[in-house]
Amino acid sequence: MEQFKAWWESITPREQQLAMISAVVLGIAILYWGIWSPLTNQLADSQKQLVRAESTLNWSKEKATVLLDSGVGKPPVRGGNLTQIINSSAQKHGIIFSRIVNKKGKMEVWITDVEFNRFIKWLTSLSNKQGVSVLNADLGRTERSGYIKVNRLLLSQ
Repeated sequence: MEQFKAWWESITPREQQLAMISAVVLGIAILYWGIWSPLTNQLADSQKQLVRAESTLNWSKEKATVLLDSGVGKPPVRGGNLTQIINSSAQKHGIIFSRIVNKKGKMEVWITDVEFNRFIKWLTSLSNKQGVSVLNADLGRTERSGYIKVNRLLLSQ
């Protein structure tokens, strides 16, 4: 501090004024670019993020309404044991099993050749209306376009 006082007294009054003005300008620059500008940028970014979040929320609400209207989220209707549910549903959708194995409340099914869209509609119906979920699936290609082979499908309630 003594060195600063000695230096301050050794410079002319005009240089002292110039040093004080420079210090004030430097202080204002630090306040602006160090504090004010980052805060306003962060505020603008937060507002943009809020608008995106509100947009996502509105989209989610809209899609949730569509899903609820289509049956997802409604309590599933169970009409018998798992074997009966799977067999009756497959019959309705034209699905023919090549093999069925009951494993402690779970069902393994094999389907040799099935149209992919029909298979997906069947699984969706099982899930939405009967509360049956797919635990594991092993699917393969077939020679026919649009058809798949279900090597193993594990279903459970």
